[in-house]
Amino acid sequence: MNAFVIRCLCALSICGLVLAATPVAHAASFNLTKGSPTGMSGVSPFATPVDTTTDLVFHSAGEAGGWLMSTCATGSQCTSLSLPQEFGTDYTQVTLMDGTQRAYFVIVDADGTKEIATAPVTFTNGVPTLGTTSRLGIQASAGQRAWGVPDSIVTPEGLVRLYWVDNPGEGSGNFQPTGAQRKCLATALGRKGAEQLASGKKLTPAKAKEAAKAAKKCKIPASALGARGSRSTESIVSATSTDTKGTSFVPDAGYRITRGYVDSDIIQAKSGDWLMLLSTGPGEPPQRLFIATSRDGLAWKVKRKPLTPSSFNALDPVAVQTGPKQWRVYYAKSPKKTPFANHQIVVSTLTR
Repeated sequence: MNAFVIRCLCALSICGLVLAATPVAHAASFNLTKGSPTGMSGVSPFATPVDTTTDLVFHSAGEAGGWLMSTCATGSQCTSLSLPQEFGTDYTQVTLMDGTQRAYFVIVDADGTKEIATAPVTFTNGVPTLGTTSRLGIQASAGQRAWGVPDSIVTPEGLVRLYWVDNPGEGSGNFQPTGAQRKCLATALGRKGAEQLASGKKLTPAKAKEAAKAAKKCKIPASALGARGSRSTESIVSATSTDTKGTSFVPDAGYRITRGYVDSDIIQAKSGDWLMLLSTGPGEPPQRLFIATSRDGLAWKVKRKPLTPSSFNALDPVAVQTGPKQWRVYYAKSPKKTPFANHQIVVSTLTR
């Protein structure tokens, strides 16, 4: 939330407003084991299995720069291979209904403009090669830093859906409430409720629901209020392909998830039972991993309990399914005091 919004809300004694995510309807619980070192540094990992014990992990090269692909065998350190520049950044890929593979990644132009592109990908002796690259028209301006990290999945209908982080207000002036909206919010919450929110204490589910209802009534976007505070305004959006080739996309209406959650990875796209890993944004350190569920891949609910502790930053999760209710999860980890540096990629096991 920008300074204007913060000043307006502080004037109503709700500067510490926290809106917890809506509890998930599914009763299943999830557990993520403690991460083990992989020897890989960097962020934005994408993993695809080679066999039951070995994965290929695409990721940034950290402070060294560039893009790498690492071969990771269970229980051992990963070995890396440098990738050419045409692989772009934030690489992800899917296997289409016809058995071919297609990659999606971000291209950054000289003026800082960013765009999601796609290309067919083939592997020879474990080394990937991209075919002809085409741009998808999904763009962001140079001033929109909180954008990208696409994730690609194939829906039960055989279409490709892309999810990515968006923050349309960044670089172009964030949301600003009107006087009527400020008055509405103060009336809906009341003085006592506003003071409780301003205290910064954790909200009960009932109070969190009341705060969210007040924001909705006053037509204040949930994304303007943040996941756990006032600084995270990122949202997750999506687009679905017009056919099974995955080369032309139409934006899906609305937002998939708001309130500052980022770095989505769809780990299950089963009709009536979708699962997503995601993290909180860097504006609300420490970043932590969460899981969300959906029935159709469009309307999502985030489980309230985080998967990772608050003792370090956890971001950019990606999973490889290893059983009916089990996944191998790679994610970037950084010390709590240095959220934007010293990222190491670790591996854990997620069970449902």
